[in-house]
Amino acid sequence: MPAAAFLSANPGKRAAERWYLIYTPIWGAVAGLVMTTGLAKAWSRSPWGDLAFLVQGVGLWLGGLAGGYLFRAPEDAGRPWWRLYHTKFQLWMFVFAFLGNYWSEYFYEVLHMQYGFRTRWNLHHVPFFLYPMTVAYFTTYGTLINMFRRRAAAWVPAGAPGWTRTAVYLPVCFVVAGLETVLNANPFMRGLFCYDDLPFMLWFGTLVYGLWFVVASPLWFPIDEAPGEDTPLGRVAQSALAGFMLVLLVNEVVRSGVAPYVTTVRRGAIGLDNFGTSCLDR
Repeated sequence: MPAAAFLSANPGKRAAERWYLIYTPIWGAVAGLVMTTGLAKAWSRSPWGDLAFLVQGVGLWLGGLAGGYLFRAPEDAGRPWWRLYHTKFQLWMFVFAFLGNYWSEYFYEVLHMQYGFRTRWNLHHVPFFLYPMTVAYFTTYGTLINMFRRRAAAWVPAGAPGWTRTAVYLPVCFVVAGLETVLNANPFMRGLFCYDDLPFMLWFGTLVYGLWFVVASPLWFPIDEAPGEDTPLGRVAQSALAGFMLVLLVNEVVRSGVAPYVTTVRRGAIGLDNFGTSCLDR
């Protein structure tokens, strides 16, 4: 299957997406090694652990950020940095990742998520290093969803209703959400990250987390999608804020109207360093 069937027809966007695919196993390997080899646990017990975690988080984000400018398309050689698709997509994902971490009560209250990093540098009950590191995660997730959205749309017959071109790619939103859960909530990370009820998270959490991508991806996908398009940076920021507002609405509907029927909603729960009272191992 040709790569062009998955990547954007816009040269600048296509170059950025290729870099994101190259960088994904790099950030994945670094994060995986830190979390599964005992290094993260050692940092958690160290007085300089917060700094080590922060260097990791910022470093993974900046690595992806720098590469996008270094490996830009030849067609973008003279284009100002703020007009590059890479800049726009990174801004979108930075806003999304920052707000997603800051308003993470849903994961604590409904999905009973636990962090065991023992960090002191936290923002709104979330380890601060996760804010920049999540940009790398979401960059990969967004790129994969974009790619399969294009490919799925190509499968739709020419005479089919327009809405089918959007609906046909929606399953990949839940596949990406499920993969994220499986890769992170594994036995090697139990002392650092876990869910009190992993089977529940695997089905219900994946369903709701996938809805994040369902409501948000239609806003990030059109950015510079067609050759010659130049979406203003201000509009990108507005769409990122609008996308997360939709996410907050999804979270509230689920927390108030759905979750009480399938689990215990613990209002005000803080899933941070709850050793002895949660799934976290000492």
